[in-house]
Amino acid sequence: MKAVLSFSSGVAASADQRAAVPWLGGFNLLPYRQRNARLARRRCMRDWAVAACVGAAGVLLVAGWQSFAAARLDARRAAAGQALTPLAVPLAEHAKLSRAEQDEREAAARAASLARPLAHLRDLLDALSFEPGDRVVLRQLRQREYETELLATSSGHIASAEWLKRLGAIHGVQGAEMRDLHRPTGKGGASMEQAIGGPVEFDARLRWGDPPHKATRALKAARTGGAR
Repeated sequence: MKAVLSFSSGVAASADQRAAVPWLGGFNLLPYRQRNARLARRRCMRDWAVAACVGAAGVLLVAGWQSFAAARLDARRAAAGQALTPLAVPLAEHAKLSRAEQDEREAAARAASLARPLAHLRDLLDALSFEPGDRVVLRQLRQREYETELLATSSGHIASAEWLKRLGAIHGVQGAEMRDLHRPTGKGGASMEQAIGGPVEFDARLRWGDPPHKATRALKAARTGGAR
């Protein structure tokens, strides 16, 4: 009984002694971690500062180079303008002469286009002047730009065909066709079909060429057919 009491009093005494000792605070067992963290932060800040300085220097360098290139280009442009200043009058005169020459060519082409039907008509009249008038008589002539319409009376079908064949041989004629052939009506409206070998009336057409739009379509069609 006495031993138990003495042990209890010893435990109580040791607890009182621990309570009486003041707390001095803890200490860091790994102090290098904080130091490494501070060094890493400083290193990051230094890298950022260096990167910012390098970027700013690059921007300034590019801006300076662009300014230099623009100044050099302006100087070259000014020098070229000064060199071309004495040539302004000759260049203007050359442009004026070129326009006048172009206008002259266009006027000549237009005049040739307008004169072409007259040339065709002249060739036709020259050919008709040598035709004997006993078998075929020309009654009407209508000249267009690309064709000539003829209304004539002949002694028969054979004479009409021979006459049209001779006209088709005129220089520049690209085609000759007879569109209508009939016997003229007699007095009172009676037909003269009973008179075999008698006179006949016919309409003919001489083609001197195709209009530009028709010629273009024919050329495209020919190219398409050749490609196939």
